[in-house]
Amino acid sequence: MMMSESAIGRVHTGRVALVTGAARGIGQAIAVGLAQRGAAIVLADIGDLAETSELISRIGSPATALTLDISDPAAIDEAKARVAAERGHVDILVNNAGLVEAVTWDELDLERWQRVLSVNLTGTMLMCKAFLPLMRGRGWGRVINIASATVASGSLVSIAYRSSKMGVIGLTRALSSTLGPDGITINAVLPSLTRTAMAEKIPESVAATSLARQAIHRMAEPDDIAGVVFMLAADEAGWVTGQSIMASGGHAFGL
Repeated sequence: MMMSESAIGRVHTGRVALVTGAARGIGQAIAVGLAQRGAAIVLADIGDLAETSELISRIGSPATALTLDISDPAAIDEAKARVAAERGHVDILVNNAGLVEAVTWDELDLERWQRVLSVNLTGTMLMCKAFLPLMRGRGWGRVINIASATVASGSLVSIAYRSSKMGVIGLTRALSSTLGPDGITINAVLPSLTRTAMAEKIPESVAATSLARQAIHRMAEPDDIAGVVFMLAADEAGWVTGQSIMASGGHAFGL
């Protein structure tokens, strides 16, 4: 649900935010919300960004749309060159793009494993490697990585996905010490099951079990997760870094 700019406040005016996986779902909600808060937006996705671009154009914030496969280092280098030329810097980097393969351990093969890790973990690393030079040296920055609340539980499916997201948490913690002296915070947001296209791939029985373990008995909406990102991107969150923030509706793992 979009809020009015007057209700939100344009706290990121003059800042540039890059959001991957911005074509729909959580990424779209994050991109639109940051635009409402005054940021110039760089949208990145392997899919069609027309809808998100239209939503941002209605707000009146500038936006750049990049068709980008974050598992492709050469494509990321091209994207970096364009962002550097058009925007000059990046203040907020949200690594949201992800891939899930809902298969059992017996069904999982090396090709599926590598495909998931190349997007979820290596892609996040490549985006940080490419765009942090456009952030460092400015005295302020925010990196927010979208991991998953599912890392805290065992599962018969999505083993590669959960493993990759645990890697994202490790990367987040490791980079916090490197980025701290530059005034840059880096944190991970761990959503529980959220109403997105990716969630449609989750077996109904698995989804039902997950929702039953939550204190709030509903599936998260993209705006629920985006709200946590906005908190971490705020000036007031400057003392929070290297953390993994559960956005799980009170999910009680191990019940």
